[in-house]
Amino acid sequence: MIMIRAGEQCASLARRTDVRVWVDGKDAFRRIEKLIGRAQHSIVIHMFIWKDDDVGRLIAALLLEAAERGVQIDITKEAVGDLFEWDADFFGTGQSHNPVWKAFWHHPHIRITHASDHNHTKAFVIDQQILLLTGMNIAREYRYDWHDYMVELKGTSFIEQFFQRKSQDVLQQSVRLVMNTEREKNIRPTLQCMLDAAKRSVVVEHCYLSDPDTTNRLIALSKRRVRVTVLLPTAMDFHNHANMRTCDRLLSEGRRSHMKVLLYPGVFHAKIILVDRVQAFIGSANFMRSSLDDMGEVNVLIRGRRRALKKIRESLRHDILLSHPMNVKHPLLWMSRWMAWLGL
Repeated sequence: MIMIRAGEQCASLARRTDVRVWVDGKDAFRRIEKLIGRAQHSIVIHMFIWKDDDVGRLIAALLLEAAERGVQIDITKEAVGDLFEWDADFFGTGQSHNPVWKAFWHHPHIRITHASDHNHTKAFVIDQQILLLTGMNIAREYRYDWHDYMVELKGTSFIEQFFQRKSQDVLQQSVRLVMNTEREKNIRPTLQCMLDAAKRSVVVEHCYLSDPDTTNRLIALSKRRVRVTVLLPTAMDFHNHANMRTCDRLLSEGRRSHMKVLLYPGVFHAKIILVDRVQAFIGSANFMRSSLDDMGEVNVLIRGRRRALKKIRESLRHDILLSHPMNVKHPLLWMSRWMAWLGL
């Protein structure tokens, strides 16, 4: 009986630790580098942006070392992301004189695919056992400067779902993948269900928040006396006018006693929503039409009493304390409204 109970406890512990959340690039990239260094058989990477900077070259060097150990490495680089790499573009490294890049591009165990699938996913799969999903691209700002998250999932079931490009159908699962693929778009319906079912509180921390339907639902929640807290970054790489247009609507149309809009000091790249403190939706999807309806995305829905949720709550609480409230509507001139319509 002791052995049986010990086994049950171990199984329960394993279920509790199949998901971990890493906050910010410092810890997330350390974890990525550690797992690359431990890899024995295979590494699969899907990346949106990969810059030729010190961080990009470090990841390339670590992958090269893994390839020298006999690890098979498959990299899919999304073409849309090339637009954001400017003069440090990943594919330009194919002609670089840097010895790391030269060896990287010509190693027999490294295969690189230039995809044009409009897939915004950032993912690492290590030895078919660990899946890392994040909003972080491979570039210096994501490691050192911008606030963001990474989810680590352990287990072959997650890996199989990721490669099959199919969301889990088992709604009772406390941790499950939710995807936008060519065949199905499940992220928006999942988001809508989460918001419609909210009873006490919703916290949204998103760098790009301009989807009209999501904005409408947040406004409706505040009118139902659900506490809505929205965190947006003060400094933006783009999309600032679109964010401010959303803030204007939230503050002018929502119930002021239950609607709070906060500006986080500096830049964050987070894409996370917490509902009633017991459900978190986190991944690569932005709350904008192109991301929710068109692009390939992968999010993770986490529910129940899990350490990962506790860490998310602690991080959001910290961010709320750092931020300052936006109490007045942002004046939008005709130029700002035009730029907001363009998503800028």
